[in-house]
Amino acid sequence: MFDFSLGNPNVPPPEIVKSTLLQLVQELAPGMHGYMPNAGLPETRSAVAGRLSLEKGISLRPDHVIMTCGAAGGLNIILKALLNPGEEVLVPRPTLWIRFLCGQPRRGAEVGSHPPGFHSEHRCHRGGISPRTKVLLINSPNNPTGQIYSSASLSELARLLTEKSREYRQAIYLVSDEPYCKIVYDGHQVPSIFSHYPDSLITTSYSKDLSIPGERLGFVAVHPEAEDVAALLGGLTLATAFWAL
Repeated sequence: MFDFSLGNPNVPPPEIVKSTLLQLVQELAPGMHGYMPNAGLPETRSAVAGRLSLEKGISLRPDHVIMTCGAAGGLNIILKALLNPGEEVLVPRPTLWIRFLCGQPRRGAEVGSHPPGFHSEHRCHRGGISPRTKVLLINSPNNPTGQIYSSASLSELARLLTEKSREYRQAIYLVSDEPYCKIVYDGHQVPSIFSHYPDSLITTSYSKDLSIPGERLGFVAVHPEAEDVAALLGGLTLATAFWAL
């Protein structure tokens, strides 16, 4: 039997993680152990934005990044910032998070061409989107199937969401949950949603690729061309103060 419930790495972190932590402890910079700004330390956000800009091929400023308590904390603040009561989130499978935050989970049907074995519950099409749909949530690479959304699939999603956003006169946001984005093999690449759709957000963490889930280090990144990006970033920052509620 294989446990596919919780992605809990069973290998130690890279040695550089330990050495870097020891270095930081020895530096004892002023305020190092004090409360940080809600969105995270400026130097941390700057470093993450710089790295993401290289990886995603898009120019991100530090204020486009919000540090979170893991990817789950990121998903929490995204839904708190975006959802009004009764609005829908299109998901592969209904989740407690959405109901807890007063949204309505809605399962989609089939979209695009995916390799055999990737179940249709992970696909959505125009019949799944309604005037109340606010978010389409994907998980790429997927846990537990390992499926990666291809560039063709993301392009199709982008066309669909653009069409429906115009039809309903409101942005429908594409959110990608990506804790496994750096754990890929056989030459596969994980295309970025930022290259396909402007009204998009990424939530991820360092839990899987650095094998440090107990440290709860994650972040949310917002596409710089997202609709009402300043208000969205403000909502995300405010939500970090109440993410556990």
